[in-house]
Amino acid sequence: MTTPVSQVDVVGDTLQEPEPTAPETTRVERRADRDRAKRKRRWWIAAVVVVVLAIAAGVTVAVLPSSPAPPARPARVALPPPASADAPATIFSQAQLVSDPAVLMDGTRTYLYGTGGGKFVKPHVPVRLMNDTTTLPSPTDAMSKLPSWSWGWIWAPDVVKISGHHYVMWFSSEDVHRTNPDGVDSQCIGNATSDSPLGPFTPGAAPVICQKWGSIDPRSFTTTNGTRWMIWKSDTNADHSQVIPTTVWSQRLGPTGTTLLGKPTQIAQATQPWEQGLIEAPDLVQSGTKYYLFFSGASSEQSWAGIGYQTCKGPLGPCTDARTTPFLTGNSQGQGPSEESLFTRNGVTWLMYTPTAIYHPFQYPYLAVARVAFGPQGPYLAQFDGQMPGKA
Repeated sequence: MTTPVSQVDVVGDTLQEPEPTAPETTRVERRADRDRAKRKRRWWIAAVVVVVLAIAAGVTVAVLPSSPAPPARPARVALPPPASADAPATIFSQAQLVSDPAVLMDGTRTYLYGTGGGKFVKPHVPVRLMNDTTTLPSPTDAMSKLPSWSWGWIWAPDVVKISGHHYVMWFSSEDVHRTNPDGVDSQCIGNATSDSPLGPFTPGAAPVICQKWGSIDPRSFTTTNGTRWMIWKSDTNADHSQVIPTTVWSQRLGPTGTTLLGKPTQIAQATQPWEQGLIEAPDLVQSGTKYYLFFSGASSEQSWAGIGYQTCKGPLGPCTDARTTPFLTGNSQGQGPSEESLFTRNGVTWLMYTPTAIYHPFQYPYLAVARVAFGPQGPYLAQFDGQMPGKA
């Protein structure tokens, strides 16, 4: 049957059916709706009366739980005030010379390691059991027997405790079996093991890390979840024909602490003018969820050398070199601070370093220790509170 044109709308060339009109509501339906509404109002009135009477009679009435109160904000931790820029550190006895300091905390004891005095000079790896004063004890030798592949000088040692009586030392030395492209002996990284932090450490038969121009300054890092990493510097500045900015690398350590897992990852590079293309002695530090890579910038034989840091996303970087000036520069306690090492004890982070640059072979570095705090803007040098990084 054809719909009359008078009952449709015409849109373009298409005829569209009109929507049906709803039938009119009857009187019987409207009266039923009014009755239902009255009954609903009576029910609510009765419910309210019951609740009021129950409260008056001392009866506990179950009610819907209210929204939970917002958690209280944690109290702000009072940060120590900044240290004097002219003298931010405490100087240890200048009779005790320490180069490339590194600290191991083992229970209530703190061990301080350093670079040896030269080729075949004992102690090859000096180690000291620290106390809570500024006077250091005389060192003993943590590695009485040198590696068979070494030219006889061990520097920049780092010791990590793997388990109960298993300690691993990583160190730098020249490899008699390797040369860099200039024909000079390559500086490589090896390791040694011991059942005591005092040694003797037994070195491995061959170096573990040795890149094209050499590799030095190993430093272990352990995250808050127990994962261990090895951080080091590639020695590209050994190429004296050109200026190649040095780089810092990271690789995960295996369960024994003597092997590396996966492949190395470059995490940082010298980019700021004050660094003069050279960053070394890398040391990764974690504060909360943030990571900071501290380093020595520029040559340690120059008075304008300093200590800087980069902000990293994690142990595998990337790290951002955003500071245009050193974190710690020359002051009344020494010109050209470098060779830094950081560790945390009893909630306090300490920065150990040599405050004076080495200007000639006959000047040896003494040791300084400063306190580092972490504020909203990152790390800063803080005042001492009287304690020293020795015994607990």
